[in-house]
Amino acid sequence: MKIKDLPAPVTASKADWLAGTSWLGFTPADSDLATRNQCQSTIQRQYGAGYVIEYITEQFSEPNAGYQNDPIYLAEREAHGHLAGRLIAVHKLRATARPLETILGDEEYKRIQDMWAQDGKRYRWSVAFPIVESYAIKGRPKAKAVLGDIAYRRLYRHSSATLRALNDEERQLIADLEIEPLVAASAWIGIEDDFAAAARSQIDARTQKFINQDLGALEGMPEERRIRVRRRAAWKADQFIRERQSAGRLSCDACAFDPAMIFDPSRVKPRSLLEVHHNDPLAEGTRHTTTADFTLLCPTCHKVEHVRLRLRSLSTRATSLGAAHDGGSVPALSPDAG
Repeated sequence: MKIKDLPAPVTASKADWLAGTSWLGFTPADSDLATRNQCQSTIQRQYGAGYVIEYITEQFSEPNAGYQNDPIYLAEREAHGHLAGRLIAVHKLRATARPLETILGDEEYKRIQDMWAQDGKRYRWSVAFPIVESYAIKGRPKAKAVLGDIAYRRLYRHSSATLRALNDEERQLIADLEIEPLVAASAWIGIEDDFAAAARSQIDARTQKFINQDLGALEGMPEERRIRVRRRAAWKADQFIRERQSAGRLSCDACAFDPAMIFDPSRVKPRSLLEVHHNDPLAEGTRHTTTADFTLLCPTCHKVEHVRLRLRSLSTRATSLGAAHDGGSVPALSPDAG
């Protein structure tokens, strides 16, 4: 997979001297709520609906007095030496009302402020954005080698308290970098925040029906959470459908069936002849899924997809059993299954 294969563009870059794992932080000009909100709004506007590419600075900061020999600081400094000047990851950020103390826990937040806050201003990196989707850049290439001198200087020559916006030429320069998915430790924040939004929203009953079918295999979670997960997925599916309607692309993603080619849209709504399908139902509730995780299918292609998924599941199960018992058989699947 390459950066250009992501469902949205890389819109900005974050320069860090420590690699972000579960969150990216920004330090507002002051600690009051209005200033924090302004900082958060600026960052949100900069990355928009896209991804953020993370760059590790050549320089590494010095901690407050008394921490120069702290084991955590020394480990972080050593790690920096292997990453300095490199492009290391691509992240999807999520705005949240949760303060950094909630994301990290009080003890970790205190440690960070003790070590890095300057002049008693204990709000270092206090505007925090959880990383809800993340990809490692293979090989961690030197940024200057990828971008060239001009783009590198434009993006990273000066320090910045916010993000650095990428232009189209810079996006093209990073497009072919290979990436691989990472586990996003803060995906739960995006999911939990979405639960509240989904609970307040009206969801099309037909959409909910199809999503419930897609998520029928969800296991290992309490029934109350399963209900919330299904509702969130249906809420996202509704968003996906509205995006397709706005783009005028109401056709089957598998066979290209377009209801408008057969029926007058003023008499038969194209949406009524198409069904939304979750591409990765087992990820729901564990990964921060987005509208990119859905497709629009005609009823026949939707049924075919469910049969394909069930056959794949049976094949995986049979392979597992075969490895354990050196044998086993796969039950036949009715063409009406799904």
